[in-house]
Amino acid sequence: MHSTIPSYTTLPYKITESWVLTIISNRPYPRNMSLRRHSKVKRTFSPLGFDIGRLPDDLYASLGSYYYNNRERPHVVHEEWGKHKGVFVNYWEADVNFIQIPWQLKSRWQGRLKELVEAWTGVELETTDMYGMREYTKGARLLTHVDRESTHAASLIVNIAQEDVDRPWTVEVNDHANRLHEVVMKPGDIVYYESAKALHGRNTPLQSGRYINLFTHYRPINDPEWYSRDNPEGTPEPVMDVGECKLVGKLDEYSQGAVQCENSAIGPHLSPTMFQANSALDLYQWWVDVGPKSDDADAEDTIGDKEEL
Repeated sequence: MHSTIPSYTTLPYKITESWVLTIISNRPYPRNMSLRRHSKVKRTFSPLGFDIGRLPDDLYASLGSYYYNNRERPHVVHEEWGKHKGVFVNYWEADVNFIQIPWQLKSRWQGRLKELVEAWTGVELETTDMYGMREYTKGARLLTHVDRESTHAASLIVNIAQEDVDRPWTVEVNDHANRLHEVVMKPGDIVYYESAKALHGRNTPLQSGRYINLFTHYRPINDPEWYSRDNPEGTPEPVMDVGECKLVGKLDEYSQGAVQCENSAIGPHLSPTMFQANSALDLYQWWVDVGPKSDDADAEDTIGDKEEL
């Protein structure tokens, strides 16, 4: 690991159960992203709070070629972290790198990507941020969180490239009923998500290789208080009751309809674990269950004890 990455002992917060619960449950903590924050967002844009799509071929080619031509040093640098940016990405355990994008190119991409998100939300939007390209490396994890309410109404994860990734690194998104979905992305895929409303993360560590994403964020034009408003007429109804659900596939079959419910509107991405978050403790236990096992860890797998839908 690069020598400039802070060691465990230099972190501003000790990584413990109470630390994770503090972040998730909205106890006092800088830049906390939490169950309590997500529940105060009233407005929604989509039935599940997320969806998956695909970049237009020409846009994917532009993004991909820029990454390919700038993927090695000196273009790739270690991303600056520390207390001011929080600890939702385990930068002290796995390198997180950054590839800067020229402003002219960023502006061109922003316009094209905003059109895609406007089509998904059915709302005229303004861009509030574009972040990346961010390169994750083996062992990377992202703690479940939500994003800033005033600026992150609708967002995109753009997967630009995957190098030597031999197992899917799923995007974990909780829908409007807090059911966990695990979404597999391929290079060129995009995940739309309501990032101030839908809890999201990647608690399962990246098993190998490099995984490169770009993130973009939007809100309704000139409306930083969008989250406090009721849904306007014509907004898709959130999918809440899906009836009985059962596992018909394997526990490692993601985005393949491994779980089938009476209401097919739930889609193919429901987690094969059928995990549902009802508290901060549930989210903490998920973080533990899917994380790396210590040598003396109990061999018993606790994921099977999760509540079914």
